[in-house]
Amino acid sequence: MMLTMVMVAQAQLKVAPQMQKGDQKNYEVTIVTDIPGQGSFTINEEMAYSVTDATATGYVVKMETTKMTSDVKAENIAGQIVAAAQEVMINIPLLIATDQAGKPLGINNYAEISKKIDTQSDVLIEKMFKAIPQLSTALPKNALKQQILTSLSEEALLKTIQWSVNPMALNGKTIMTGAQEEYINDQGIKMKRMYFVNGRNVTVSGSANMSKEELKKLIIEQVEKMMPEQADMVKQNIDQLIESGMLKLDMKETGSYEYQEDGWVKTIKSENVTENMGQKVTVNTTVTLK
Repeated sequence: MMLTMVMVAQAQLKVAPQMQKGDQKNYEVTIVTDIPGQGSFTINEEMAYSVTDATATGYVVKMETTKMTSDVKAENIAGQIVAAAQEVMINIPLLIATDQAGKPLGINNYAEISKKIDTQSDVLIEKMFKAIPQLSTALPKNALKQQILTSLSEEALLKTIQWSVNPMALNGKTIMTGAQEEYINDQGIKMKRMYFVNGRNVTVSGSANMSKEELKKLIIEQVEKMMPEQADMVKQNIDQLIESGMLKLDMKETGSYEYQEDGWVKTIKSENVTENMGQKVTVNTTVTLK
């Protein structure tokens, strides 16, 4: 019984980084994306995290992408769009409010940065229309911009910080081996995740966990936003399209987080595989403390 208790105690980890005002951590991020028919490309980013305030209830952490480069080729249209989307948040600092364990709770300066996001969204759309000229006639600019702004809303950005691959994602969690968690990612996909703990290392394994009705609802909502004139046709044929496999949507994620003694991430290695309409996109992300 004592041995079992020791093993259980070792198989859990409270992720609560030590923070003081003025603390700073810098990370290098490498994202390798493989898109069918387009080949792979690499995006390199530098991320800065600094504690700008400390109170009795928590902290404020400034998170900022300070640099981004990529090797995406001009003929790789999908890669160009992905790289342009990543550029939207360059040099736009987010002031993230956290609790005492460092769990992200909100973005204090969203009203201020929303104007910059609006401007950067226009730049992104122009790059998309330049890369795919026919897109400007197939998709109204206003509908596309609204979709981009929705994906960069305060709620969406906070969800990204809480669930995507980044140093703050697991903050505030007491993680136990075998524990499971459900969440909806920034693409609206319902995910189920399982954790495994080994000392200061956490392994994450997750997959899409959506019923047919949930998938239908997600697809219809996306079509109504982006191509409203196609919505009625999709609604009429949604069951047949899903059964045929044309609208198959599957996502799997694996990741490993290594923590230092001070509770900050040392390294993250992650793989995300999304299969949609017979196309499989693989994204491998590495985050390293400088």
